[in-house]
Amino acid sequence: MAVAELDTLNARILIVDDQELNVRLLERILSTAGYTAVETTMDPLEVCALQRKNRYDLILMDIQMPGMDGFQVMERLKESDADDCPLILALTSEPEYKLRALQSGAKDFIHRPFERLELLTSVHNLLEMRLLQKEIADHKEDNPALSNVIQRNIRKIIHIRQKAVEEQSVQDRIANAMTTFSGSMAFFYVHIVWFLVWFILNTGHLGVAPFDPYPYGFLTMVVSLEAIFLATFVLISQNLLAKEASRLSDLNLQTGLLTEHELTRVLQMLRAVQDKIGITNDEDSKLADADLEMETKLEDVLSEIERLHRREDRNPHRGGRLL
Repeated sequence: MAVAELDTLNARILIVDDQELNVRLLERILSTAGYTAVETTMDPLEVCALQRKNRYDLILMDIQMPGMDGFQVMERLKESDADDCPLILALTSEPEYKLRALQSGAKDFIHRPFERLELLTSVHNLLEMRLLQKEIADHKEDNPALSNVIQRNIRKIIHIRQKAVEEQSVQDRIANAMTTFSGSMAFFYVHIVWFLVWFILNTGHLGVAPFDPYPYGFLTMVVSLEAIFLATFVLISQNLLAKEASRLSDLNLQTGLLTEHELTRVLQMLRAVQDKIGITNDEDSKLADADLEMETKLEDVLSEIERLHRREDRNPHRGGRLL
């Protein structure tokens, strides 16, 4: 079980230091190294609230801070979330704090002034450890009939879809919510009740003066407007789904092309091994070795498909036979 480098670079990191210069230095070092989810705070009192909100994987913690030092912050983190406390890298210029920091919950210690390579190595190792712990925890309830590769791919697909949802604008989320609700049984029941109450009230039998008597012109107008808005919401949702489907289609195309290229290389290597040890081909084979070992060019395939479609359009009597 290994951690992908991209997952390490996308891990959530929080820098806690009361000195703005130190915060900027650490942030610049991590950003330059490729870490994409780095946040900072100069107030140690905010750390627990930020951790509950953002669930960091690693916290770079200055030990000597006014108001609340790093030891107190680590104690509060353990009290607030002992089961899923983030890994902590302690930063201090006092060597005597090293043992106390490790006893308080820090997983590693960096002495100031620190070397850039030393810091990045510690951060990378701790993040790798954290992500491995999370992956092991995630696999506890896995179906033993499925391989780790399948489980990992399922999680990746879910993560991609969740990320796409998170990147949607407020308008897109509203449109999706309205589309989801309009396609539910709850929407159907609400309209049944609405129409029944409307019809009963406009009969005049309940002592209420009819405000929209038969043929219910006002109700017709309201329902027509509702249909227009709902149709708009559905079209917006369909556009979002089409965009996501296009992305997945591009991914499938790239995966297919890569697979074809790798298989072609494997066949070429097998052919070389076959020639080396003197194995002859099966004479009854209907597919020539050259066909298998030839690299497939995407543009050639598309051109051939277009040519056959144009030929079919010119000769519709062929009944759909393209070949």
